[in-house]
Amino acid sequence: MQIFATVERLDTETLQWERAPSMIQQRCRFGAATFKGKIYVAGGYDGTSFLKSVEVFDPNEGKWTPVSAMNMRRSRVSLVVTNEGLFAVAGFDGENNLCSMEQYDDVTDQWTVTTPLTCHEGGVGVGVIPMPPHML
Repeated sequence: MQIFATVERLDTETLQWERAPSMIQQRCRFGAATFKGKIYVAGGYDGTSFLKSVEVFDPNEGKWTPVSAMNMRRSRVSLVVTNEGLFAVAGFDGENNLCSMEQYDDVTDQWTVTTPLTCHEGGVGVGVIPMPPHML
């Protein structure tokens, strides 16, 4: 298996892929999401270890920066953003599928374990559907 730190981006005017700044750590099977104008990449697998490290790309600075690691190693993790913030959902720690979930606070640079999923038997996909409060 080949695992990379390289990143590519699509130029939406030319519809051509081009190189972007590489991540700090090579990884695969990671979670990724945009949060407050930045790209967060969390967890994954580096070919030897299951990861809990997190890095963020700031397009204004054009570079990746490490932030606090999650509390648990998570490969195949899903990242999702809601009105409440950035969440890392489920994943695989190298031995077990995880039901746990963590929330990131970008002000304190801390991950906090939150309410777990009821169960998890494999890959988890997450999404957010905006709904008016009267429909909830």
